[in-house]
Amino acid sequence: MEGGSRDLAIEIEHLEREWTKTLQDVNPPEMDEIHMQSIYRVPPNIRDYNPKAYTPQIVSVGPYHHNSFEAMEKLKLKYLKGLLNRTEIPIREFLAKIKDLEEKIRVCYADRIIYQGHDFLNMILVDACFIIELFLRCHDYNGWKGKDPLLLKPLLEINICVDLVILENQLPFFVLEQLYNLTGMDEKLLDITFEYFERIPLGIVCPRESPKHFTDLLRSCIISSSELGLGKPKEGKEVRHVYSASQLMEAGLKFKISPNKSLLDLTYSKHGVLSMPIFNIDDSTEVLLKNMMAYEQCHPSATDIITQYVVILDFLINTEKDVDVLIDKKIIVNLMGDANKVVTMINNLNSNLPMTYFNSHYFSICNSLNEFYENPRNKYKAIFIHEYFNTPWKIASTIAAIVLLLLTFIQTVCSILSLFQGN
Repeated sequence: MEGGSRDLAIEIEHLEREWTKTLQDVNPPEMDEIHMQSIYRVPPNIRDYNPKAYTPQIVSVGPYHHNSFEAMEKLKLKYLKGLLNRTEIPIREFLAKIKDLEEKIRVCYADRIIYQGHDFLNMILVDACFIIELFLRCHDYNGWKGKDPLLLKPLLEINICVDLVILENQLPFFVLEQLYNLTGMDEKLLDITFEYFERIPLGIVCPRESPKHFTDLLRSCIISSSELGLGKPKEGKEVRHVYSASQLMEAGLKFKISPNKSLLDLTYSKHGVLSMPIFNIDDSTEVLLKNMMAYEQCHPSATDIITQYVVILDFLINTEKDVDVLIDKKIIVNLMGDANKVVTMINNLNSNLPMTYFNSHYFSICNSLNEFYENPRNKYKAIFIHEYFNTPWKIASTIAAIVLLLLTFIQTVCSILSLFQGN
């Protein structure tokens, strides 16, 4: 029995030494500097539904997709050389600055970075200088449009612009700022960055503060454009259903263009008017919205205001008829051409996301829309229009039936009159 106890003690002691070694470099969760993290891999439950939306297609930036496109890596080196020629700053100054910032850069990435030492420094150098030189050339577009290989190919250039807002494809913005400050350029980096992303048709204004990265920039621009202050965290309330745009219109609701720039600024009038800012939808819209929504899911301090807006849009749009209503009112500008594509895109935007809870403003709008439709007078009007005036065939059939009924009535009256006259 004593031998068994001794063997057990030896085994426990051995396990203790193993665990001591294992936990030597492990910090408790509160020491992870999680407040510094801002660049994430999209969780599998979200990413797996449409991996392409979260994966760069032309150019990779940062460690998560590093070296994915060989041709672009060669072009990045050319842009690095272009920036060095432009500024005449020795490359060692850029490298020294990145080395000073290395630990601060690393903690911005929520997932493990496999690149160490020189590999990490070189990656940040090439990617950051590529972005800075690209922005400078686009800023001086007329001076470069006949010379630059990207500016000669507008479609390629817009695809790069979209890649640069993908959540997994980011550098911390402070890295770009620190390296840009070394160049001594007159223009502010935030200004030329915003100018570059203005080509994205989401109705944005330049933010006052530096973003964490480009995904955060786009989201911050939309939020800061809002005149309703909807980006602040508020107590959330659940909404499971809102009637569609076509149902609401049939019930008598009016859709009106809002003069506000921010997509978020939806307003409802007690007179039955829903005002919505213009929403330009093109082939890049899905990627842009999905990555902003993924950021809202991953970043603890980010409110899910973009997600809330998308859910309301999803409530309103179920069929091509709903899209046509919003296009007819000039609220949606469909640059995709096919209304059915818009339906599919909108309905898939929040797939696999957890239940969304609405801020008080959106919750009030959703309730008001449902109450408007469910008002008996409006509801029966909608049902009548849907049943009898929903399609050209139904309209024709209904008119024919009314005419027939009217003729029958006239014939009956005439018969009765002739009967009286005969008597």
